[in-house]
Amino acid sequence: MKSEQVKGAVEKVAGKAQGFLGDLTGDERLQAEGVARQAAGQLQQTYGDALDTVGDFAKQKPLATVAIVAGVGLLLGLLLRRR
Repeated sequence: MKSEQVKGAVEKVAGKAQGFLGDLTGDERLQAEGVARQAAGQLQQTYGDALDTVGDFAKQKPLATVAIVAGVGLLLGLLLRRR
């Protein structure tokens, strides 16, 4: 696991605990913050997974990665030139 994935997992657990505490105390605001924190943790964990996937692809196929980046750069250049 990389750092983004670990941070996301920790944030999810913290959000779950915060939501549980909100349930116990009946504090709706605390419950909502816990749910939001869980969602943010899941998003961060998914971002870490995506970074891993892209990194693995770049290591396995460096020429394809360079071609993709060049193509995206060319398209962006053409789009920005029209303005």
